[in-house]
Amino acid sequence: MKVTHLTEAPVPGTHLGIVGMEGVLPGNVKLFDTPGLLHTHQISTRLTREEQKLIHIPKELKPRTYRIKAGHSVHIGGLLRLDIEESSVQSIYVTVWASPLLPLHMGKTENAHTMLEEHFGQQLQPPIGKSRVEVLGKWVKKQFRVSGNWWDSSSMDIAAAGLGWFAIGLKGEAVLGAWTYDGVDVIVRNALLPHRSHNFEVAGFTVSEIVSRADRATSRKLQNKKKRKVGNSTETSAAASSTSTSTIPADSNSTDLINASALPCPRD
Repeated sequence: MKVTHLTEAPVPGTHLGIVGMEGVLPGNVKLFDTPGLLHTHQISTRLTREEQKLIHIPKELKPRTYRIKAGHSVHIGGLLRLDIEESSVQSIYVTVWASPLLPLHMGKTENAHTMLEEHFGQQLQPPIGKSRVEVLGKWVKKQFRVSGNWWDSSSMDIAAAGLGWFAIGLKGEAVLGAWTYDGVDVIVRNALLPHRSHNFEVAGFTVSEIVSRADRATSRKLQNKKKRKVGNSTETSAAASSTSTSTIPADSNSTDLINASALPCPRD
């Protein structure tokens, strides 16, 4: 059996033509790999090469599942956020299907604005760096109403073009809000992969090298800021001490200085 091995890249368009692949599927099924196309509605087309490497899927996808309730949100990097706005049931199973290199965060929706201000470009990448957040455009929301008939598998997907998707499992109805950059296509569809993980993610950031690196950088900044504050406080104290003591000349013809605090107090 002949098996064709192909190179891979985080950006489309690296193949010059159609490549036939043998030995991948059984029987007489033929598989062809074609050059990728760039679409303006895909978020991947807005990213730098380094950012594209983070959303590129280097190996088999594995589900990352949260069990959450209304009033909570899940971020995929700094690119996509899902809000559970309303729900007829106590819990909803949200499974993330995206590159394992992308950090995730789950927390209360009421704190979502602080995530954008404090963590986008740092713990939540892509984008890489604060300046890139503004470059990617305005953050907008699309609202969806979904329903399902069972808990143990996903019924619907909320998918963002060029990134990945949230798979939703619930026995009831829910109103969801999907936030991403203006112009990125976000759709609802039947679940592509209905199964989910049986090991649930916890609140906060997922463990990743991106989050760890950003935390170390933030810690160094805080330490340096604290050192500068202590240094400035010391200098201010020293300056205040030196100006609290005034001097006067001994007489009009002398350059000797006398400490004013050493002068006798005047008497009535």
